[in-house]
Amino acid sequence: MKRYFEIVNLPIPCSFILNDWTRFDLRTGIPKNSFEVYKKGFPYLGLKPGAEVLFKKETIGSIILLIKGAKRIEDVEILALAKPESEKVQEVAKAKIAEFK
Repeated sequence: MKRYFEIVNLPIPCSFILNDWTRFDLRTGIPKNSFEVYKKGFPYLGLKPGAEVLFKKETIGSIILLIKGAKRIEDVEILALAKPESEKVQEVAKAKIAEFK
């Protein structure tokens, strides 16, 4: 998973207890369940280029929700690549990027 995710806005990697009472430990690198944790809106994970392949099977609606909740321009651009044929996804991505600027 370290190929697709990076730790952002966290000076020292640490361990977290998620809402479902599972442990998410960033001290040892990027855990295998990072994809599911990212989709839930975890603020300390960011996408790396190439991560769009993970989101190819997601619905257009879920991609739009992820774009709206994205914290970085890079994440929005990568998520938009997951559904390049969808005009709605591209419109939402452009609007979100405009918010950052």
